[in-house]
Amino acid sequence: MNTKEYILNQFKIYPKLELQDLMKFLYQSCFGCEHLVSDFSKVKSNIEHELQDNKDSFNSIEELDGDYVRIHLNYGLSVDTLSTLFILSSQQEKNGIKQLEEKNQSLMDLISNNELPFSVEESKCILSKWKEDNYPAIHHSDTFNQLYHPAYRLIHKKYVPFLELFKYIDNNHPSMISIDGRCASGKTTLSNLLKLVYDCNVFKMDDFFLQPHQRTTERLTSPGENVDHERFEQEILIPLSKHEDVKLCKFNCSTMSIEHTILIPYKTFNIIEGSYSMHSSLQKYYDFSVFLTVNKDEQIERLRKRNPKMLNNFIQRWIPLEEAYFNTFSIQDKCDIQINTSKA
Repeated sequence: MNTKEYILNQFKIYPKLELQDLMKFLYQSCFGCEHLVSDFSKVKSNIEHELQDNKDSFNSIEELDGDYVRIHLNYGLSVDTLSTLFILSSQQEKNGIKQLEEKNQSLMDLISNNELPFSVEESKCILSKWKEDNYPAIHHSDTFNQLYHPAYRLIHKKYVPFLELFKYIDNNHPSMISIDGRCASGKTTLSNLLKLVYDCNVFKMDDFFLQPHQRTTERLTSPGENVDHERFEQEILIPLSKHEDVKLCKFNCSTMSIEHTILIPYKTFNIIEGSYSMHSSLQKYYDFSVFLTVNKDEQIERLRKRNPKMLNNFIQRWIPLEEAYFNTFSIQDKCDIQINTSKA
């Protein structure tokens, strides 16, 4: 949708809104949160207070005309998760005043064309005064508050594809989940985000490449066998299943050897991240599994940006190995949730 369509959609959803509510909508579209937020306890307390006062059953996500969405407090996330996502979103780069002024012009065009029920002259005055004051943040109108009882927080839209996963975690409290999927689909990015939100352990399949003596022709030509899933099971998954600390021994691709042991204290929530994490011998350990995918063109572009010198190696070797594994064992179908991280 373009800006005018977003504005008209707001009017359709909230037919009694006032001009300042549309101004707030456009401001949030450009700037997201009104200011930088970092005090977790205060953010959490405010959300808990609003939840007590607001009994409406809104549980939707409302898209804004920019990089943010409104997520209603009753969407189904825990207060802790929503608070963390809100704080992370407030730290994102903002679009700026130029974009806001362009959106304001679209708003005035709609008013001038009688597509919105506001006075042209009065609206011009209000928007001009807003500009003179350097576009301060705006509250919802009293009418909007009384009729629609807004209770939401703004989060960056890049978190939206993962909200159903967050909801599952918040409501089911799994002890171990796997994140498998195509290279450059965002497995590491998602695992890092989960670590920020939940303070969990993250264990990477990339730390368990085959040692030189394991790299036989027979093994390397067998789908799903180009990682040391046996050692991963023994050193990571079995201790975790017993609620024990993990003695992590990473494989170093530069030296082609196993590094010294790192002790990882046990945590109640653990992420297993990387291609081949859903190997048939490992699936029994997981409470939940995620498959990330991305369209081919975007996958190649991400790999090019990540490491242009290695692009051909991925195209000719690693991607075919992954696809053989996915197809042979129907990995995508066996995962509990599938998330496409391609840009819309």
